[in-house]
Amino acid sequence: MSVEARPNILFITTDQQRTDTLGVYGSRQVKTPHVDALARQGTLFERAYSQNTVCIPARTSMATGRYIHQHTVDYMEEVIDDTPPTPAWERTIPERLQTAGYHTAAFGKLHVWPERGYDEKITTGGKGARWTKSAGLPFGLGPLGRDYAAWLEARHPGGYELIYEQRRRPEYRKFRSALDNVLPLEEYVDWWITQNTIDFLKRGHDRPFYVQCGFCGPHDPMDPPEPYCRMYDPDEVELPPNYRINLDGSPRDTTEEEDAIARYHIAHYWGLVTLIDDMVGKIVATLEETGLVENTLVIYVSDHGEMLWERGRLAKSFFYEPIIRMPMIVVPPKGVASCGTGAPACAKTSRPGAAGPHVKTVSGIVETFDLAPTMLDYARAGIPPEMTAASLRPLIESGGSGKEVALSEFVASDRSFRTVCAVTGRFKYVWSSGVRPEEFFDLANDPLERTNLIDEAEHQGEIARHRKLMIDRLSAT
Repeated sequence: MSVEARPNILFITTDQQRTDTLGVYGSRQVKTPHVDALARQGTLFERAYSQNTVCIPARTSMATGRYIHQHTVDYMEEVIDDTPPTPAWERTIPERLQTAGYHTAAFGKLHVWPERGYDEKITTGGKGARWTKSAGLPFGLGPLGRDYAAWLEARHPGGYELIYEQRRRPEYRKFRSALDNVLPLEEYVDWWITQNTIDFLKRGHDRPFYVQCGFCGPHDPMDPPEPYCRMYDPDEVELPPNYRINLDGSPRDTTEEEDAIARYHIAHYWGLVTLIDDMVGKIVATLEETGLVENTLVIYVSDHGEMLWERGRLAKSFFYEPIIRMPMIVVPPKGVASCGTGAPACAKTSRPGAAGPHVKTVSGIVETFDLAPTMLDYARAGIPPEMTAASLRPLIESGGSGKEVALSEFVASDRSFRTVCAVTGRFKYVWSSGVRPEEFFDLANDPLERTNLIDEAEHQGEIARHRKLMIDRLSAT
């Protein structure tokens, strides 16, 4: 890449994806060869923490580079469309890049309201397991949305309603929103998102572009089409290590029926992960075929994770590692140097379960909203002083130790309580306004977070330090 050339930016987001579903993060069962290969081309962040545990607040932080207590989109309403929009005074990455001369486009799920700063977009609100009708429910229209509905109806008359009709069948509730999709792959929403992204990449481009490819999966419902719905045998699924543990760490009894349902559900979640992996493969192949790969910054990240039967629960909203520690990969343009072996916290390492022998990693703590200034940094668009997040470019190119603390927040949909989490190299501290207990975990000795040390005398010094770190971070921002 020449000094003068500004890179294109491809921002790939998944929804509710656990880090442990990727081979480069150690998965032994889920097939993700394309994302694993992408990681081998760039830098994998081992400890990237989300700023919120639900979609819209987390994504607004990634779009603005600011914490939720700064941009104020700190919760999601039960009726999604009633969730507060991004305030007019906040500027998002597409807006900033648009001002800097980039052509901006978006395809798929964004979940940042309103969808500002795009020269073109074809979007969806996501899948939404609660929706069993496309309209007429008290929490609004089916979020798959008009763009996808119009495309699908033209291709398969009646196909859009088939999606919701299938969700009204008894097995949908029995298997906790896991099903074999009634539509073929070529009509599935994430295939549609992929094709729109590929069509965009294949055009001629006379100026640098920013394009977001926002996959809807593996967010529930766990509804992969063939062949992904049968790719993983439920009988061979390994249940998560905390499956038979309660929230407080005590043992939890289960039944054979519940175990079977959990395995079926997880198998379908994994199917969605591999489907997305194949779609990423198609997109990267297009970058290579068009020659765009040489001058494109590629980012892969998820907004938050999924309990996936940990402690017998589904969805999110907790600060456990499977919820807030995100898969995050950054591949710089080919002409930009990246860190070499020997740089602290950034070296070529062999990883168990990885798709190849060498994956360059950053082991220090970072935050997913750091992607916002990182994009501006590579685009040479200027990082504004009000942006709290820090560019990852120095870590990618020169190594480093990361941050002392990562901050994550959650506010209940009815605003009845607020919780805040501070994560450091070894410990995790969680404060709650009262509904949930105060928590303190030693991640080095208790990576499954089973033992709350908040009342242990020997840890009071560290607990006090983490309370201060949290308060200082909140006060400073």
